[in-house]
Parts: sequence; C-alpha cells; structure tokens
Amino acid sequence: MFEWSTAHGLDVQIRAALVDANCVRRYHEAGVKVNVWTVNTPEEYSRLSNLGVDYMVTDYLSPESL
Repeated sequence: MFEWSTAHGLDVQIRAALVDANCVRRYHEAGVKVNVWTVNTPEEYSRLSNLGVDYMVTDYLSPESL
C-alpha cells in the first residue's frame, strides 16, 4: 500500500490498531496524510494524537464524548 499510495499522491486510510510511529513517519516523509479509523476510546485517541495522525474517524461527535 505504501508504494502505491505514494506513487499516486493519495492519502491513506488505515485501521487505528495497525498504526504505529514508524507508519506515520514514513507516510509523512513521503507527503502522504494518514487517516485512521475507528477511534472510540480516550486511550486510542491520545495514542494516535501523539503519533501525529492527520484525521481520525470515530463514532462520537467530539473527543470529550469518548
């Protein structure tokens, strides 16, 4: 997926549980935004925020609702 998305200039959508610091770093270095799904706990929200993901999909309207 990395080679294909970077070659075509597309952002990626990745299941939150599969994302780590190396994943975010590689995509960002290639100019690709990292979007993750589905983030429904405060712990997962904090972890992914600290990693620097660009977008998060959740079943809640605001982080305070997690």
